[in-house]
Amino acid sequence: MRHAFDPLTLGYDWEMAVLRPSGENVSEKDVTVLSDELRRKLPWAETGTDLELLESRIGTMRSFEEALDKSRRFDAVLADDLKRRDWGLLRAGARPFQLAPIGAHIHERTVRSARDAIAVQNGMIRYTAPLVALTVNSAVYRARSGQYKSYRVASFAEGCSAPPAVYRASMSQWIWGTDVNAKHAWGSTVELRVADCVGPSRLMCELMALVAGMMVHVAENEYGRPVTERTYREALLNRWSAARHGLQAVFQHEGRRIEAASLLTDMVEMAHDGMELLGASASDLRLIKQMIRKRQTQADFQLALLELEDNDPYRFTRTLMNVQRDRRAFARYLRTAPTLPPIDPEDHDAFVLGLIEIETPYYVILRGTPLGPDALDRLLAGFLKRGLVREERTSFGDRTYTRVRDAG
Repeated sequence: MRHAFDPLTLGYDWEMAVLRPSGENVSEKDVTVLSDELRRKLPWAETGTDLELLESRIGTMRSFEEALDKSRRFDAVLADDLKRRDWGLLRAGARPFQLAPIGAHIHERTVRSARDAIAVQNGMIRYTAPLVALTVNSAVYRARSGQYKSYRVASFAEGCSAPPAVYRASMSQWIWGTDVNAKHAWGSTVELRVADCVGPSRLMCELMALVAGMMVHVAENEYGRPVTERTYREALLNRWSAARHGLQAVFQHEGRRIEAASLLTDMVEMAHDGMELLGASASDLRLIKQMIRKRQTQADFQLALLELEDNDPYRFTRTLMNVQRDRRAFARYLRTAPTLPPIDPEDHDAFVLGLIEIETPYYVILRGTPLGPDALDRLLAGFLKRGLVREERTSFGDRTYTRVRDAG
C-alpha cells in the first residue's frame, strides 16, 4: 500500500456568479466589495474574486464533517449578505449569455512528492469521464441548449480545463489548466478542475470525499499503471459522451461497454478506504447515490426548468437563480424526478464528419472533437482515403476541409 497523501486533506475553489434580480451580472467592483465583507466575517473562508465571479476558497479541511460545517456556515452568511443587497447567486457551470465558464475545482492534498502527484494525475485519466457525467451543470450556454449537458466541458472551459496528457515524472514541468492537475507552486496538491460549478453545498462536499477516495485508491492500487493509447482514446471519447449525456452516457472502459452510472457505483466502492480517512463512507454520499440511481444530474434539473420557461434562456436564468435560493431545491427535485434511460454512444467519426462543411478550417474541427491533433489527423486521413472530404490549403498554408456530399 502506497501512502501518497500525508495527510489527506480537502479544499476547493468554488466559483459563483452574482446577479441582479434581472439576471444580469453585478459589477466587478460589487463582487469585490462582497468578497471583502465575507472575508471579514469568515476569515477562514478566504473568499476572493475571479474576474467578476465570487470565489470561495475555504482553506484546508481534514474531514468530511468539517467540510460540511464550514460550507454550510459560508452559505448562511453569503445568503444574508445577498438578501440585504437584493442580489442572487447562480451556481451553474455557465451563465447563459456570458462567455466565461464557471467551475468547481476540488483540491486533495498533501502529496508527498512530485512523482506521486504525477502518478495520481495519470491514474485519474481513466476516471475523469464518470466524474464529468456526475457534475454536468451547464446545459444552457451562449443561449444554446440541447446538444450538451455540459457545454463548459465540451468547450474545454474556454481553455481552462483541457484533457490531461500522460506525463513522465522525470521529464515533466508543472502546467496549469488540465482536467486533473498535479500542482506544486501553492502546496503539493492534485486538483480536479473538470467539474462544472456545483449547486448544493452538500453535493460539493460529497464530491470532495468521492474524489479524495478515488485518488487514494489510484495511489494505493494503481500506482504506475500504464495509460495505453487505447485507454487514453477511450477516456477522451468517454469525456465527450459524458459532456453530452451526463449520467445517461454509456462508455467504453478498459475494452468493455459500461454505463456511466454503473462505473460510478464501482468507484464509490473503490473510494471506500480513502473516504474512511476523512471520516466518511458510502452512506454519506446521499445525493450522489440518488443521482446515480436515477441517472439524474444538475443539468437535467436545469433542462426541466428551461422547459417550464418555454425554452427562454433569459427567464430560465432568473428562475434558476431564484430556485437556488432554496439550498434543498435540487434534493427535492431528485426525490420526484424520473429515472432516465441510458443512451448508447454516438458514432464519433460520423459526428466529426458532420462538422465539415465547405472549407472548414482544421482548428474548427479540432475544437469540436475530444481527440488530440495526432488522432484527428489520422481520422481525417481516413476520410480523405475514402473520398468523403477534400483537403485544401489557404494562401498561408493552413488546412481546410470540404465535405464531398455525394461520396459513397
